[in-house]
Amino acid sequence: MGTTATAPATAAAPVPPELLADADELTRSLIPDVDRFRRRQTDDGTVPGATAEDDALLGRIRDEACAWYTRHGRDEQATALAADVDDWLAAGLATRPHFARSRDALPVPEDGSAVFFLAPLQSTNSAPPVGKRLDCFFALRKEPAALPELAQAYPHPRNNCQSLLLITGSAGFRQGNCLVFFPENVAAHDKITEQPYAMFFYNKMRKIHETYALPGAAAVLTPESLPRASTGLDPDVCFEARAIWGYLHDSMHYQGLWPFDQHISLKMNWFVGLLEEIKVDAKTVLACADSGVVPFAAEQIDMILLERVFRYPQADDATRNFDSGTGVLLYSWLREHGALAGSPADGGLLRFDRAKAIDALRAFVATVEALEAEVTTDDEYRAAARELVRRYLPAPEPVKAGPVTSACTPRRRYTFTEDQRVLLRAKQGLDRMPALEFERAEW
Repeated sequence: MGTTATAPATAAAPVPPELLADADELTRSLIPDVDRFRRRQTDDGTVPGATAEDDALLGRIRDEACAWYTRHGRDEQATALAADVDDWLAAGLATRPHFARSRDALPVPEDGSAVFFLAPLQSTNSAPPVGKRLDCFFALRKEPAALPELAQAYPHPRNNCQSLLLITGSAGFRQGNCLVFFPENVAAHDKITEQPYAMFFYNKMRKIHETYALPGAAAVLTPESLPRASTGLDPDVCFEARAIWGYLHDSMHYQGLWPFDQHISLKMNWFVGLLEEIKVDAKTVLACADSGVVPFAAEQIDMILLERVFRYPQADDATRNFDSGTGVLLYSWLREHGALAGSPADGGLLRFDRAKAIDALRAFVATVEALEAEVTTDDEYRAAARELVRRYLPAPEPVKAGPVTSACTPRRRYTFTEDQRVLLRAKQGLDRMPALEFERAEW
């Protein structure tokens, strides 16, 4: 089936020597200590049976990180971290950490500047175990060179996203597939009321894409129809293409009759959110296909389709995972519109048709925008979105009550149809692979 993953050759990004020296300093003692401490934590951030040694380790981490912050003129971050750690130690490490001060003290780095952050946080899609564990990252902001010109054709009214190059970090960032860091990822007792930053480690994309998305697609598609424009890219091209995808994707959220920023609560609904996420990726693909001004257009189109349809559904919690749901739904939409032809029965491969895929995405955007024009209230939107999603993602069987049933049992959102299960062909082989490990400034 051609499902064997081949990792791209390792390459180091062009990072200023002084930042590499900073990374080496962090790697010598602070990061190993963070890794030791996070192994003592449970998913909610607590340290069961905490000992004096645990307290001392966290105190040592605090002192070293605060000293690093201070040496680099980041006094506000040092003050916030010291207060958060001291309060946690006073309450006891068996309590859940609350690092809102550290979260709120993190400055948004300027393009070309470095950022360092340390706190208990959720490193989404990282190597297990994932939870509110202590983590840190050191990264360089690097916006795509084409962004100023692109922003004129595709303005973004509220761009709070940063394209970063991860230089080094603790296990939650150095290992696995974590590409994002949001303020809401930080362990805290309060909820954020605005999102001043959204940081994306796009230099990790090349290895993730070629390790998981390409084998996932090769297990399903005929070799001659497999999209290849995002395969074997030079590291800088992959970084630029993924960063431009991120910018266009986010800008599309703020367009239309129901812009995201004015309807945040509604768009967080699972059914509404699925349609929204696919819609903005579809509009990104159409911008690449139609405008003639988007750089790396073919690379982005293939990357978007391969990631969403063939990587996201591989998640262990796919029937509960939002991104997986978008990929499975989009797969069935493409099937319905003739963009994935053939039968997967008895190991059969499907034929991908690029022109029909573009037409299918155009039809998807039109369908969702027609829905948005017809509804007048949030309740109507939610009901219409549920109805549309359920055409492609059938509801799971109800969980039968019994002695093993628990209120804590994760809730499945949908079930795979027999046709959709073809997306899982490569999963067994991919699951046997060790988590990805990223070297210093690798891209």
